[in-house]
Amino acid sequence: MTSVDENEMYMVSQAQSLRKTDPSSAKAWILTAKTLYPNAFNVQYEAYLLERDAKNSEMAAQYFSIIATNFTNQHAELWQEVNALTSALRNETENTPEQEFYVKMYKHLTPEVQHSIFVHTISNCGDNLQQCIHSYILMFNKFPKTAVTQAPRLLEMLAEGMKADPDVYQRMLVEEVLPLIQNKPPELNPVLACRLYTNSLEYYLRQIMDDEKCDTTEAWKNIFKVLMLCGQMMGWEPFLPFSKQVNQNVYWDKLVKILRGSPAGSSQVLFYATTLFIYSLHGYIRKLRIEDAEVSHVLVEGFIDWTPEGGEVQSMDWTPEGAEVQSMEPPKFSATTAISQELSEAFLHAARCWQLLNTEQFQRDFSQLMLALPLAPWISRFLFDLAIYFGHRDEANKLMADMTTQSTLVQSLQILSLNLMQGSMTLQGFQCILKILAELPATSGQLLENISLKSHRHMIFLPLTKIALIQYCTRAITSRLSRMLFEPNCSDRLLGDLLALLQLNPDKDILLKQHIFNLITQRKSFNLHILSNYIIATDIIEELAYIWNTQQQDDVNFELTGSPTGSSSASGGTNTPAAAAAAQPRRIGTRGADKGARDEFKSLIRQQIARCNEHVPTLVANFITQEHLTLVQHIFGMAPPVETIVIK
Repeated sequence: MTSVDENEMYMVSQAQSLRKTDPSSAKAWILTAKTLYPNAFNVQYEAYLLERDAKNSEMAAQYFSIIATNFTNQHAELWQEVNALTSALRNETENTPEQEFYVKMYKHLTPEVQHSIFVHTISNCGDNLQQCIHSYILMFNKFPKTAVTQAPRLLEMLAEGMKADPDVYQRMLVEEVLPLIQNKPPELNPVLACRLYTNSLEYYLRQIMDDEKCDTTEAWKNIFKVLMLCGQMMGWEPFLPFSKQVNQNVYWDKLVKILRGSPAGSSQVLFYATTLFIYSLHGYIRKLRIEDAEVSHVLVEGFIDWTPEGGEVQSMDWTPEGAEVQSMEPPKFSATTAISQELSEAFLHAARCWQLLNTEQFQRDFSQLMLALPLAPWISRFLFDLAIYFGHRDEANKLMADMTTQSTLVQSLQILSLNLMQGSMTLQGFQCILKILAELPATSGQLLENISLKSHRHMIFLPLTKIALIQYCTRAITSRLSRMLFEPNCSDRLLGDLLALLQLNPDKDILLKQHIFNLITQRKSFNLHILSNYIIATDIIEELAYIWNTQQQDDVNFELTGSPTGSSSASGGTNTPAAAAAAQPRRIGTRGADKGARDEFKSLIRQQIARCNEHVPTLVANFITQEHLTLVQHIFGMAPPVETIVIK
């Protein structure tokens, strides 16, 4: 070390020793040193420290400018101060008193020095990716024009960081970087722009899926903003901004217009269509659960009413087997609840986008996108519903295994729907009915319209309410049993059981009930064993009373069976042999009926009419569960072992 260096260091060390105890003497030493060694870093740096410790932000800025301008590529002490300065600038709203000083000092720096600080900080970050990115963000905030040229490099860094820590760098991209470049987006490599959009989309989708308090409207507004921004970077034709009031047909029409003017496999169409698909899919999945009432909906097969218009049921043409082969066109949706229309529209929009994206030109890239996004729970449910919509039963069975967090009630309902899709309910389908009735939800609900339509296949969104589920299960059984009315020698019990089931919706199936009554009156003998337990509908009781009264004059025997008071199996009574022996039911017939029999018949009719205000859905559900062995014998020809249809 030369004598000059020794003198410089001696004066600096004297100033350092006095800086805390005697700032004036320390300053005198530094003034002398500055005269002798004006270009020495140690002298200028110590002069800066004196002003810094004295909280003299203006003078400190002057010395800081000198050392930051002339000594940028050396001296660790300088970079400690630069880091302290940039850290204070990043947290201006929550600064300590020490950091407040740095913010004030920064304001006294010239713009050239301010900018050079950021440039040199970025150049010296080394492997510290987060520090480098934060410095870029800070520079863009302070010098917005630099974003035009520097943003591509920053975006590349973010993309690199997402490989190691996607959560951190996605948040930085979406919340800090994109707002800074949205007014003047830079030109960007298409691959990088698409990658950044995918990461932004993933960030917002995780918010929508994981955060119950997420404002989904705001999230989708931001997704569309990012889509438009990335489109600008790649010179795409602008898409439409997000608006909840815009019908999705408008978005689809815009997409089709862009598709027609784009080459095959266009990235522009791929990303616009993917965004529109996910938006429609989210709307569909969200609407499957009504947010206010907390009632879920399940897409199921509707029933086909083969009753001819305006005429009697006279022939086999009334049954599905006698109908024409159904069209291969997709089914319609029936309006069953207030939200059915919105559900069907969201589903069809998602299906339309899905079909476009699975064409040969997009399928490979779209599949990769789906793997990158956290959509598995939504996709599995949608694909299952799509399979049953198109009637692909085998595919739906395979997809059912992939669906997660599926309640047993929903699963039983979906299996039943698949069973009905094939045209004839199997024992598995009947077992599902028993399971559904054993798990009925507490929400009561109401009877649905349009679960049966004439002559074409249709789908319904069934709300998971008690009455709607009973109605669907009952309809599945009556649809199967009603076909047997045209078989020779259908049993009295079958006719009576159908009447019990048809009580659920008295304004429907009028022609079917008339046909049953016609069959009854045509018989020389008829016995209705289940009257006292299960028949309480006024219209059916009145018709039965009319038949009983008119047939007393004919050579026929119309016999009703009444149970002693308190023995009703509909109320859950015990059906043991001992109980049956203790309370034998009384048969009341028309053949040879005397005054006592007629009085007993009137008493039975009054007893049943007095029950007309009972809850019919519960009565019908009890009938199905308590008489399931008989119903199985009707449908399948023989009663299966009891253990195969245990209600759990």
